[in-house]
Amino acid sequence: MATSGTYVTEVPLKGTAEKHYKRWKSENHVFPDAIGHHIQNVTVHEGEHDSHGSIRSWNYTWGFNS
Repeated sequence: MATSGTYVTEVPLKGTAEKHYKRWKSENHVFPDAIGHHIQNVTVHEGEHDSHGSIRSWNYTWGFNS
């Protein structure tokens, strides 16, 4: 079952804003390797990973077990 919507949260980050913007914009294909327990896959459906207006599909885990 697919759901759609908006999820907003604040996460404290170490490093510069430019560093994190670059990761989300052009290096998001490495997220599954780095934090695979939360983000399993990032697929580009249209465009390139680093191009403006590209369409991406993110598979991620919603919720955590304590």
